[in-house]
Amino acid sequence: MKICIGALIALCSIALGQTLIQNAHDAASEAAPATEVLEMPDNIASYRKTGEDIDVGDDVRAALQTSTILMRRYNSPQSLPILLTLVYAGTTRRSLHFPEVCVVGQGWEVRDQSTAPVGIEFSARRLVLVHGNNEEAILYWFKTGDHYTGNYFLNSWYWAKAQLTFGAPTSAMIKLSAPVGRQGSEATFAILEDFARNLAPVVRQQIP
Repeated sequence: MKICIGALIALCSIALGQTLIQNAHDAASEAAPATEVLEMPDNIASYRKTGEDIDVGDDVRAALQTSTILMRRYNSPQSLPILLTLVYAGTTRRSLHFPEVCVVGQGWEVRDQSTAPVGIEFSARRLVLVHGNNEEAILYWFKTGDHYTGNYFLNSWYWAKAQLTFGAPTSAMIKLSAPVGRQGSEATFAILEDFARNLAPVVRQQIP
């Protein structure tokens, strides 16, 4: 009986928390200023922009409930092509999501997933994807205020805590992806993590 009561209390607490977060989302959405353009440098350390920025299309913007999405290709010193995807959610977090859902919907299979440190500052989420003979490495993390983490739920906690203390930090999802070649996924992740270490302070400066 005590176990049932405890479980009921836990469920009620979770439901209350979800309601409070949803109400905070709604309030933040109404107060959020529009940000249409993300300014990121063409050169980040030794990584160089290649080509024009990619237009994600109106369908993607509508699905993510934001028009502020940057997709840009960079080239590493090792000539590895890296695709940076940055989804800006403003103060609401409504646009943040699990990248796993999108990639599976695009026909990729998640072969491996784990969490790994990016320097000493934060940890990011690793995904190894396969589609036919193609293999891809993805490294992603979330930002809310000064907090970086690859854990979606921990990011939600940072956001909710800020709302409860009347803060209004902005949030974003940062994703890096690159093809895995003969060098293997670990070598690819080593390059992505080096790029991430150089990118992190730039994102913090451009998206306070």
